[in-house]
Amino acid sequence: MNIRVLPIDTVLQPFLRKVWVFESQNDVPLTDIKTVVPSGHITLTFTYKGNYSTLVNSSSTFHTRESTLSLIGHQSKPVLLSGGGHVVTVGVSFKPFAAYRFFPFPLQDVSDMIIPGDDLFTRDADLLVEQLLSLGEPDRMAMKLQEFLISKLSPANNLEKIAHYTIDEIFRQKGQLPISSLANKTGYSQRHMNRVFNDIVGISPKDMARIIRIKHILSVPRDSSLLLGADYLDHFFDQAHYIKEFKYFTGYTPHRYTRVENSFGSLFNRLE
Repeated sequence: MNIRVLPIDTVLQPFLRKVWVFESQNDVPLTDIKTVVPSGHITLTFTYKGNYSTLVNSSSTFHTRESTLSLIGHQSKPVLLSGGGHVVTVGVSFKPFAAYRFFPFPLQDVSDMIIPGDDLFTRDADLLVEQLLSLGEPDRMAMKLQEFLISKLSPANNLEKIAHYTIDEIFRQKGQLPISSLANKTGYSQRHMNRVFNDIVGISPKDMARIIRIKHILSVPRDSSLLLGADYLDHFFDQAHYIKEFKYFTGYTPHRYTRVENSFGSLFNRLE
């Protein structure tokens, strides 16, 4: 089970975060919780091999079949996977301020959803899948996906610069800043900032900051004092707030999370 990160086409470098290939020869062990936390990014995937199910928002199950395209929208809660066997998936994740340039619908409409390719690109999906399958190699498929995305790239919205600046600040400060101070830096009201994020990003700046804060916590070793809560006051109001946020995004308390196996989820949590 591994993920390989591939080069991004020069044209797409301003817009994409990662291009990757996930490969697994066998089912993930039953002891693995297979939990992927929200990333703050939208991801387009092509499942070349394997069939699996994904539980989203603790309530909706999406089934992904072999040889299909899918768009994974912004997730507000952990995503749980089951099934798989021999799986090969090619993925393209977008920078949060740029994904809107490639899709003809508001990104907030696909939050907590996984959208099949036929609903994404009504006229082009079948042909694109046929072309991808004809290539036979995941790395070449990744290049073809990028070529297709270049053909879908639309001009920038006037609001993109605000979203870009705000997201850069959220990432730079690891989610640890009040949205009011972000709004002050841009010269706009919080209401306007929320409107910009809904239009461009698909989630609110507050939710983006919450996700990035937890992602930073999860980037440290699983037995560190930061993950276990000794240093939580640098990131959260108090211990109760830390535990509540951690459990919201992972499904586990910090102490419990350090004791479960999540090799599958950790691959993607580190990737994004």
